[in-house]
Amino acid sequence: MFIAIGLIGVLLFASPTISLLLRLPPNQEFSELYLLGPNHTFDNIPFNIEVGVENLVYIGVGNELGYSTYYTCLVKIGNQTASLPNKEFGTPSTLTTLYEYKSFIKNNATWEAPLTFQVNKIDFVNKVSHLSGITINGIEIPISEKSVWDVNKTGFYYNLFVELWIYNSSTGNSQFHNRFVSISLNIIQ
Repeated sequence: MFIAIGLIGVLLFASPTISLLLRLPPNQEFSELYLLGPNHTFDNIPFNIEVGVENLVYIGVGNELGYSTYYTCLVKIGNQTASLPNKEFGTPSTLTTLYEYKSFIKNNATWEAPLTFQVNKIDFVNKVSHLSGITINGIEIPISEKSVWDVNKTGFYYNLFVELWIYNSSTGNSQFHNRFVSISLNIIQ
């Protein structure tokens, strides 16, 4: 018993010195980005989109970087062949940003905001849909995106996606944080 107590005492006394010699792996530092449906779950995320009907999702960002920082979420939309962000090269999409969220998030905190969108104007001609008007969070935005009828999935598909950007204090600018989430939308007549 005395030997066990003595060994524990020696280890407790030596632990500060041991921690200087041993380098444990750092904590995982990351940011998370997510989209949730109208009930704050993965259920009921909009898919079949009707003209003139408002749809709701929630964007969320979690900060586990070990420090507080500024984030920007860029909302974009494109067809199935449009330029999505490239995770392998860490490059953002070349599509035009339709809406932007900016937030300052403390370490170990989460930010969440509603994203409403409504297709206002779309034309269907010769198995091609032309999306020319969308409202995001109450702001009407002109757009020009076309989608060809997908024979296999029987629909006109678009991707609504959100890119995550983070403030880089070294450069003084925001940069793509190599994270994005997207949902497929089938715009119906």
